Amino acid sequence: MKTTIDIDESKLRSLMELRGFKTRKEAIDHALTEAERQAKLDWVFSADEDEDLEEPVIDPNYDLKKMREMDKPNYPPGKNSWD
Repeated sequence: MKTTIDIDESKLRSLMELRGFKTRKEAIDHALTEAERQAKLDWVFSADEDEDLEEPVIDPNYDLKKMREMDKPNYPPGKNSWD
């Protein structure tokens, strides 16, 4: 969607430089994504304990043991501390 807005040019240039974005579109998309992520976190952490959330905060299919196995480096047998 095309839109015309005033953007603080120095903030945009700074973000592009800090994150290595080559285009303004990349930088703005990143900023919107981060703002949305932060808004969701704020919403989750501000919810009352008794308040029913529409979506689960933690994916019910999340398997911590499987994730840890996937994160292990692929060392040859006998070359790591967990063999």
